[in-house]
Amino acid sequence: MKPLFIGILLFLIWSSLSTWYYVCHVNDFCDGLEVSQQVSKPETQPETDSAAVAETEPAEEITPLPENLIIHFAYNRSDFKSVEEISRFLSDCKAYLEKKPGTMIDITGHADATGTETYNQALGMRRAESVKSYFVGEGIPAELIETSSMGESVPVADNATPQGRAKNRRTEIFIKNQ
Repeated sequence: MKPLFIGILLFLIWSSLSTWYYVCHVNDFCDGLEVSQQVSKPETQPETDSAAVAETEPAEEITPLPENLIIHFAYNRSDFKSVEEISRFLSDCKAYLEKKPGTMIDITGHADATGTETYNQALGMRRAESVKSYFVGEGIPAELIETSSMGESVPVADNATPQGRAKNRRTEIFIKNQ
């Protein structure tokens, strides 16, 4: 019983010390009173001069990174219908690209395992280029879009079932910060 008690006591001491080390030395959150001053709200609001308020610039609005988009395709097709989700993604992309120069859009085409590997590689590229053409037509600069094809090499579902093959016929659109 005594070794168990000593083991638990040593574990608690070790976990406390390692937590303290991580918080204070790795993340630099132990700066004494400054931490509590940052967290606590001031008790009284300082009086502000209306002229000083007018001179300050408004805070810049933070534009969130759009979530990745996946567009699914019909069997052996590279055309698609625009839906509300694509329109929303495009509008989010335009706003984000304006705020974050150097950002790129990566469009990767995929195919199911029906057909030859060479054909599916080309089909994946046609799908990626089709989405790129649509994005360019909607106002995204072509030089900000990179396309590639993974063909049938990166399935997300089993190619043995029709449902799985349908999930694998897709393009994945990602935003890349440079």
